[in-house]
Order: sequence, then C-alpha cells, then structure tokens
Amino acid sequence: MQTTPKSNGTAVLTLMRAPDRGPDPTIPISESTARLLGATAVLAIALVHILDAVSTYHGTRWIFWSYMAVIVASVPIVLLLLHSASPLAWGAAAGVAAAPLLGYLLSRTIGLPGDRPDIGNWLCTLGMAALFVESSLLALSATRLAIWRRTR
Repeated sequence: MQTTPKSNGTAVLTLMRAPDRGPDPTIPISESTARLLGATAVLAIALVHILDAVSTYHGTRWIFWSYMAVIVASVPIVLLLLHSASPLAWGAAAGVAAAPLLGYLLSRTIGLPGDRPDIGNWLCTLGMAALFVESSLLALSATRLAIWRRTR
C-alpha cells in the first residue's frame, strides 16, 4: 500500500502489486526439469547394466540377476519420476543409483563372491560411466529431497 498526497491536502491510499522477485534463487532448477533429468539418469543406469549384463551371465550369474533387478526396477521409477514430484519418487531414484554404486565400489575394492578379477579394475569404461550417472543421480535426488523437506 502507498499513500499519494493530493494538492487539496488529502491523501489517496493505493494498493500496489508486490515487485516481481523472479524464481527462488535457492532452488537451482525447476521441479519438472529435475524430474526429467532424474528419469533420464535412471534410464542411463538401466542402459549401462543392459550393456554389461551379457558379460556376467556365464561367469557370475548372481551379478547378472542383480543387474536384471536394477533394470526392471528402473521402469516404474522412471514412470514415477515423470508423473509425480513426490519424495517417494526421489527416494526410489536414489535407491536405484546407490545400490549399483555400492556394488561397483565393493567389486573394485574388496571384491564380490565369484568376481575377484575386478578388484582394482577402476578404468572399466562402462563402470566409469555408471559411476558418473549414479553419483549425479544421488546428488540430484538428495537436492530434491532437501528442497521438498524445506518447503513442507
């Protein structure tokens, strides 16, 4: 509200629109952009595991089936991210990123049962791509969950 003095000694009270402050500078990207990026990252994780699954089928069958679980879990998570801004979607996305990331780190450090040759094999191209996408999705999910918690 603002008062404007008139020449006859009276004042007129006028309502003013609040200045447009633009988007919240503490939120780095919009929710819809984040959901699209998250869904793309989940699909990339599934793709990396599809490409690597063939090499694990004969040697370490349990790793193959773990890959299949990641791939199958990715489908509903992508759909959930595309259709909902719920914290459940971001928690599921973080889970589908964290599980294979932890498996990769364990396979390269202490080794996994039946997969000892991968200890120290940090330069695997698909593995490096997976690490990048999984850690990026974890960061995005954590950011979106923190924003959701702050705004509720």
